[in-house]
Amino acid sequence: MIYKNLKLLAQQLNDYLKLNFRLKEDLVHLSAVKLQENSLPSNRVSISVIGLERETGAGITFNRKALSGAASGKTVPSWQVNVNVLIAVIFQEKQYEESLQVFSALTSFLQKNNVISMEETGTSFSLEPVNLSINELSNLWSICGENYYPSIYCRMRVITVDEQEVTDLSYMISKPETDSTIRRR
Repeated sequence: MIYKNLKLLAQQLNDYLKLNFRLKEDLVHLSAVKLQENSLPSNRVSISVIGLERETGAGITFNRKALSGAASGKTVPSWQVNVNVLIAVIFQEKQYEESLQVFSALTSFLQKNNVISMEETGTSFSLEPVNLSINELSNLWSICGENYYPSIYCRMRVITVDEQEVTDLSYMISKPETDSTIRRR
């Protein structure tokens, strides 16, 4: 589910930027900020996963679901997670102004589309910017192994991870049928 959500975000952002700047080539890629090989163009928007957090506000419940008329199963509790992503506009140094134009359009897209729905599953997730101090930002870019590029650190909120795997199978025990015609002594 996480990959599908990230892919949908990249696709919608890519469509928006291509339309906005009249581009023919894809600009947005799911990729690390720093790449060892030259598999992607240097002028791109990179969406990178930085971390995952479990959302505990909803609590944890074990689900029981009916499997048939006489059987039910217990499933592992689903996880509600938040995915932290870094969206960076990676352009060559000589194209800094162009990168700021793309960054401006990117922030407009995120503000307008703060909730993204997946039609195929009927689920959605929200996007919100996360404030980082200058020290946290410096540490983040050091970890990425790059110099700073115009970027935004966002949280994709409340993505449900649930494989619905049955861990315990229970059968219902029915009551013995009694004959109401039996007399008491």
